[in-house]
Amino acid sequence: MAGSFASSQAIVSNLSSRSKNVSRTATPVRLTTGRRVGFSILALLVPFFLLALLEGGLRLAGYGSHPALIKPVEGYPGYLQPEEAVSARYFSSIQNLPSIPFDWITEPKADSTFRIIVQGGSTAAGWPYYFAADFGDVLEYHLQQTHPAFRFEVLNTSMAAVNSYTLLDLSDEIMDLDPDAVLIYAGHNEYYGALGVGSSQGFGSSPALINLYLALRPFRTVQLLQQGISGIMGLFADDPSGNAPGHTLMQNMVREQRIPLGSDLYNRGLDQFRFNLDILLGRYADAGIPVYIGTLASNIQDQVPFIAGVSRENPAVSETEAREWTGRAANLLVRGQPEAALAAVDSLITRENGYATAHFIRGRALEDLGRRDDAYESYLAAKDRDELRFRAPEAFNDIIRELAGKHGATVVESMQAFMDASPDSMIGREMMLEHLHPTVPGYRTLGSAFFMGLAGSRFGSSRGLQWTWDQALRESRRATPVPSIDSLSGAYRVQQLTASWPFRPPGSRMTRIDTLQPGTLAGELALRLFQDDVTRIEALDALRTDATRNGDLTRADAILQSIIQSYPMVPGPHLALAKIRMQQGRLVDTERLVRSELEIGEQAEAFQILGTLLLSRQRTDEAIPYLERAVAMNPADLRARYNLAGAYALKQRFGDARKQAEEILRRNPGAVDAQRLLDSLPQ
Repeated sequence: MAGSFASSQAIVSNLSSRSKNVSRTATPVRLTTGRRVGFSILALLVPFFLLALLEGGLRLAGYGSHPALIKPVEGYPGYLQPEEAVSARYFSSIQNLPSIPFDWITEPKADSTFRIIVQGGSTAAGWPYYFAADFGDVLEYHLQQTHPAFRFEVLNTSMAAVNSYTLLDLSDEIMDLDPDAVLIYAGHNEYYGALGVGSSQGFGSSPALINLYLALRPFRTVQLLQQGISGIMGLFADDPSGNAPGHTLMQNMVREQRIPLGSDLYNRGLDQFRFNLDILLGRYADAGIPVYIGTLASNIQDQVPFIAGVSRENPAVSETEAREWTGRAANLLVRGQPEAALAAVDSLITRENGYATAHFIRGRALEDLGRRDDAYESYLAAKDRDELRFRAPEAFNDIIRELAGKHGATVVESMQAFMDASPDSMIGREMMLEHLHPTVPGYRTLGSAFFMGLAGSRFGSSRGLQWTWDQALRESRRATPVPSIDSLSGAYRVQQLTASWPFRPPGSRMTRIDTLQPGTLAGELALRLFQDDVTRIEALDALRTDATRNGDLTRADAILQSIIQSYPMVPGPHLALAKIRMQQGRLVDTERLVRSELEIGEQAEAFQILGTLLLSRQRTDEAIPYLERAVAMNPADLRARYNLAGAYALKQRFGDARKQAEEILRRNPGAVDAQRLLDSLPQ
């Protein structure tokens, strides 16, 4: 044992001495400064290299997407439309994404074209009617009527349930479209719109960080990270999908139902709106793009506050007491005792100023007493104290006016326009369908307000637009055409919305729209349009066919105008309307419409009508090429041949005239007019 132990010690000692010898003889490796810097840079680049590999792999695998704002209109070269899927940028867990209206622009943009882009939420998009009723289409109609020599393209990029984050995110792509003006009507969705401070589709409340996320979102790595975070959060949510059964988009967007006036969340909403709008208006100003921004209006007269709350700290009364108090005051109003009702709510407001319903009943009592100015202020106070923030507070209009002044934007006082169009200047059911979406007259009012805003600033005058204030004022009061299927399908959408929360108590069943039995063709088509069983252009064409069959040319004319405004690239409607205008003797309109049809594509009938029209107006030299083209495309068109023969005769091209007359007689020996023309020609 001892020997063994000693032997081990000798080995250890020997190894130790060798180690010391090595340490004395080894030469340390020294890195130059350049190599140290190189290795440091390489170490820093490795994470980015790995991220690039991950990004490339995700793209190759087809993961994620970042839809562009604009795409070509399929089947119609030269036309562009908004990409419906663009809304996917802003919603992380909503399955039924809000759509974007079908609108169009031409590419390239002609010198005689004015391009206007609309930005905003569901009201700007025209909900629930869309198309001809939205204020962009109303504006376009007025512009085209007052300046028929120019072309106006009003492209609507608005979507439901989005706010200033979306407007700012889309601004670079909008500027790339070379707009002559940008129109903005937005603010009602600031709290509950995508990424808002009270939204189920938000994360955090720092506008700078959220805008940074939106800037980085095109990277698939960022989308993967965001989906992972949403998935983890979904494990702890009651409804991970964000699509609770029977819920509307409006209901699914709400995370914070109670946002009291003056609370931290309320103020963060103001800051968010100010921050984003300031940058947005600054960008457009720097690019030299005129901006017209509307003040916000909502239903203050007929919309009871959704959620009325008492003060969070040291409330003088409980919510139960406040409800009982306002209930008694409401009963006094019903019994025709406005003075007693006013005294009751004034007593409550003295103790608890934040209870929204008390201010609303106070407005009703004051209105009954004829004190309309005081009633208006009480209604505004009720709206601002409504803790469910689907209606923008008045502070937003102050921010709009302030920042418009800072950046040189034009304020469109649309709220005042709604007041002017409302009985006793109280915005209620005449202008609003529910809490804030306009009726058809309301949308006409909003579109006319923006039209007058453009007229007041003499929009486009440097490029030849001539504005006469009296003419603009008369035009703004014209009732723009809205097809019946649009208004009826809109009524179905409103019925569906108001059948659920917050218009009904939580858990209320939504109305079964499919049980309705419309009694007219328009009603049936509107219901099918609401249910996505028919496209809008198919529904409009069915109505037009019915009107034409019944000899109702006025109705057919209006429907064709709607088709042309919404779908100018589709062949056929211009020519159909031209035939009606020709029957009405409106020959200038007929020529314009036929030429528009020929811009879309060559049609023998269009050539024939235009040639015949020019011939009747003694423009023979212009008429002949169109008639020749009509005959070449459709040799069996004897009317075109006869008119061409007559045109040749007028130009003393008797041989050509004779050939056409003889061909007509060969095809139809009984053509008396052709025989008479042939007999009159010199030999």
